[in-house]
Amino acid sequence: MYPKSGLAVRQYQPIWVKLKSMPLTEASSKGVSVTANRLLHPRIIKAVVKEKWMDIEHKLEVEPATLILYHERKGAILTFYLRQSMSKLNEGCV
Repeated sequence: MYPKSGLAVRQYQPIWVKLKSMPLTEASSKGVSVTANRLLHPRIIKAVVKEKWMDIEHKLEVEPATLILYHERKGAILTFYLRQSMSKLNEGCV
């Protein structure tokens, strides 16, 4: 549970929360690492992508930029990174 709000925390939500709270330079270079059995990596990746997708408030905060989530595997260590890209959707709008 989040201490202040009393909301339940989903299992992989803390990974996304920690990643998005990091400064972008640190999130794109250091990232957030998790150690887990390689058989669980696809599940963890899918869950963290879902957490990012569900976080509409954060999307609105960084708009018009887009956050790109990517990962790297080294043995049992799975590291998530986050970088920012400017959205091209608004180009040409007056």
